[in-house]
Amino acid sequence: MNMCRRNAGVCAISGLLYVIGGDDGSCNLSSVEFYNPLTDKWSLVPTNMSNGRSYAAIFIHKS
Repeated sequence: MNMCRRNAGVCAISGLLYVIGGDDGSCNLSSVEFYNPLTDKWSLVPTNMSNGRSYAAIFIHKS
């Protein structure tokens, strides 16, 4: 991962593993990263959440 984090929400969508928020030991994080196992690389999602969150539940709804 690009940022050290703990207590993050995690989900897998379309073959990518997303790590959402969490904290770095001193503050909640608003960033989201994803891991692509085909390239073995972590990337940051270009837009952060409006507020940092940790211990968040993740729900995926397919429409």
